[in-house]
Amino acid sequence: MAIKRHKRGNRVYRAEYRNTRVDGKVKSQFIRYLGVEEVDNTIRPPVKTLDKVKPTGSTRAGDVDLLWALAQDLNIPGIIDRMSPGKSSISPGKVLTAWAINRVIDPESATQLESWVKTTDIPRLTGIVEEKWSKDLFLDSLDNICFDDGTTQELKDLSGEMDREIFMEWRRKHPLKKKDHVAYDLTTVLFFGTSCPLAEFGYNPGHLNRRQISIALMASKEDYQPEYHAVFGGSRSGSTTVRNLLAALPGPRDDNSPGTIIWDRGNISAKNVEEVELAGWSLISGIPRSVKQARKIIMDTEILEKPQNLVRRTKIANVYAALVQGNLYGKKRSVAVYVNPLKSLNDREERNSELARIGKEIDDLSGRCMDWDESKIHAEISRIIGEWKQYVMARINRKGGKRIEWRYHSQAINASEKLDGKSAILCTDPSLSASEIVNMYLEKDFVEKVFRTMKTQEEIVPVRHRLERRVRAYVFVMVTAYRLIAALVYFLRESGDRDPWETSQKLLDSLSRVERMEIRFGKEHRIWYLNLMPASTEILRKIGFPKLFDEKSR
Repeated sequence: MAIKRHKRGNRVYRAEYRNTRVDGKVKSQFIRYLGVEEVDNTIRPPVKTLDKVKPTGSTRAGDVDLLWALAQDLNIPGIIDRMSPGKSSISPGKVLTAWAINRVIDPESATQLESWVKTTDIPRLTGIVEEKWSKDLFLDSLDNICFDDGTTQELKDLSGEMDREIFMEWRRKHPLKKKDHVAYDLTTVLFFGTSCPLAEFGYNPGHLNRRQISIALMASKEDYQPEYHAVFGGSRSGSTTVRNLLAALPGPRDDNSPGTIIWDRGNISAKNVEEVELAGWSLISGIPRSVKQARKIIMDTEILEKPQNLVRRTKIANVYAALVQGNLYGKKRSVAVYVNPLKSLNDREERNSELARIGKEIDDLSGRCMDWDESKIHAEISRIIGEWKQYVMARINRKGGKRIEWRYHSQAINASEKLDGKSAILCTDPSLSASEIVNMYLEKDFVEKVFRTMKTQEEIVPVRHRLERRVRAYVFVMVTAYRLIAALVYFLRESGDRDPWETSQKLLDSLSRVERMEIRFGKEHRIWYLNLMPASTEILRKIGFPKLFDEKSR
């Protein structure tokens, strides 16, 4: 072994070498670096690599980076910027996308967003420095979505056009594999404040003295993406919003109808059915029993509990159905009548129990009311019978004997037995079977899942904005946030995940702990992602984001 000295500038460096003889010649082989030679002839050992690491702070990156990547796939920032009137010097698309990401993972109001953004990777992703983020920046960005037009002095709402453009961008990249099936529904959102003209008193059990707004939404059954949304006053019913929906939807195509709209029985009317057909769409809708023709169709349809009529199995009961033709809403139409035998039994047992109770109470009253005046007797009979008056006939006897004479209305009871557990569904697509119609209708609650997600995960309530333009723009941000969730669920489902909704939440929870940190090794800069679990990495690989958190050098 030999120690060699190398002078570089004012310093002397020592290194250890091994001398070997090869073909008669001495060769030196470097073994290791020893360090810097000091004045007193001692050696200062080299600095270890770990001693050179200088972290520059960390930011929340995992869930933020994934949702930003999903937003880029939808081109959300670019579409908003392109369609905005250009009033802001900072990209409103990036700002509102950041807000949508916040609503998905850590909902905050506009007043708290500034401090939240600075703890995340959003300033780097958007290219907007931390100092620019403020409450006013978010509110100004909202005003690019919906604003007061100075030329026409009217409210200009771009949210619907932007929403459709974002959806079309998604559909171009992720086309349907079959005809589109969409569900349409209306939900109410409680409103805090009285100054907004959209906030009205409306039907909302449990909150009769609170103002509300109504949000209409149509979503695709195939990939959960919203295809349309609108904001209405709180007193609007679903059936009165159908024209707004049809005006926003694509019309008929030469090759095929655009698809099938599925909605609840509360939206149906002869006029709405006709206009849906004129728009080129097919319709599946429940029919209220209050419709005389539908009631007759249900009563006249006998559904045998046979294997050939079984259309759906549940944990507690089977559902049987039959497809019939009936005159309804001006023409002969296909109607799927289905029955749940368990519900039929429960309906019959409840009715029998109540009618038996009523009979006993009237007999008891008849023996107690001999000296009562007739008005008091009538009042007590009405109280006992209540909502079951169509099944019981009672009168006061003035000829002696029992004070009250009564009997069951057998015809009404027999008619109700023919309705027990049964429901009717209108379908304007003649190619669908009873099984397809019933299952598509009973599975329409996926649109309700959209509302539940917006109300719980995104915490759309309380609505703190007071101006109509801000409320409309705020709902647009909420719908955009849901689009990110739906996109993640879609990719998980396509990867073969059996429960994509639950997996999406678990993945975002796991990624919420992933931090982005810049590390400096002398002159070299690297980016590390801390706390990334192998299971999360594997899921990201399956859904098409394998390199999202790869170590990078700068």
